[in-house]
Amino acid sequence: MSAAREPPDLLICALSARAMARSARRGGLRPAVIDAFADLDTRVAAVAWAKAPLRSDWRFEPAALLALARGLAPPSVPLVYGSGFERDPELLAALAEGRPLIGTPPTAFARTLDPSLFAEACHRFGLRHPETRADPPSHPAGWLAKRRGGAGGGHVRPAAEVPVGTEEWYFQRQVPGIAVSLLLLCDGRGVVPLAITRQWTAPGRGFRFSGVSLPEDLPDAASEALRVAAATLAVHFGVRGFASLDALFDGEHIWVLELNARPTASLEALELATGASMLALHRRAVEGILPRQAPEPRRAAASEIVFVPEDCVMPDGFRWPRWAGDRTPGGTAIARNGPVATVVATASEASVARREVCRRRELLLARLRAAGAFATEQPT
Repeated sequence: MSAAREPPDLLICALSARAMARSARRGGLRPAVIDAFADLDTRVAAVAWAKAPLRSDWRFEPAALLALARGLAPPSVPLVYGSGFERDPELLAALAEGRPLIGTPPTAFARTLDPSLFAEACHRFGLRHPETRADPPSHPAGWLAKRRGGAGGGHVRPAAEVPVGTEEWYFQRQVPGIAVSLLLLCDGRGVVPLAITRQWTAPGRGFRFSGVSLPEDLPDAASEALRVAAATLAVHFGVRGFASLDALFDGEHIWVLELNARPTASLEALELATGASMLALHRRAVEGILPRQAPEPRRAAASEIVFVPEDCVMPDGFRWPRWAGDRTPGGTAIARNGPVATVVATASEASVARREVCRRRELLLARLRAAGAFATEQPT
């Protein structure tokens, strides 16, 4: 844990908080940050930072997290949370106790994570949602298993791969289509749509989220269906602040998948496209102040998480390119398929930005290999 360079006016806690910390700085805020990585650029953006210990299943260690929060920022400093609490909404409630909260209240957040409640809401409002059930289907072909409280897609697998009788899983019929999401600001009573994104998964890593680009052009009817679904569900569940609705577009219809009631990985790409601080807008939305007009994207943007193809150790003194964020500190050991950085790009069109982040992903991995990061390589 670092000493505070300045008094913080915001405490950010997430599995990965660098993009949120940068956004806070862009909005004139002074964040203290707790996350699982303590990346080099997170430390630069934060006035104070701490690395949160995790359990083997990538869940926060509750006692340690609460102690770090008390030591890093006094109770008067508001809390902003990101990923990492989907399986522990009770921990989020404990973290927020006695502290102003900038985000969806923990009770409402927990309700958005309940697959039965979410499916019921979609049915009630006439929204297309893949068939969902608590018990495994008798014929698992065409069905997916999803862990309750899972995030990032890494937990999703074919239903046939999950043992019968495990209550931590639920099952959903697989629907074809491209993965899209509507980013929005919410004040609990209404929403302001921000942008439609396209998402993709990590090559060779199943359903694990890897990248996002925007803006995504959909037919007018599909865009409107996505906006209606997002507004309806966000108000129904009482979502506040920056959020997103994930869906699939099958070429004709929108299929609603889940509501992310907290800032997501798309935040950075949207900031690159608009130049606006999403954390500042998030804070104002929670205070009940929605913008009269959403900030318009001035360019297309994309970001992609870079996963290492084999075990590696981050070289000391590695020269990071300017388009790489979440910069892993030197000496850090990263297991195969673990994240090492995030690459970003802007362009005139989203398809061009997508191609560029893919190119930069491969370029960064090549530079790491040349620097001797991988066990099978030596620096040249």
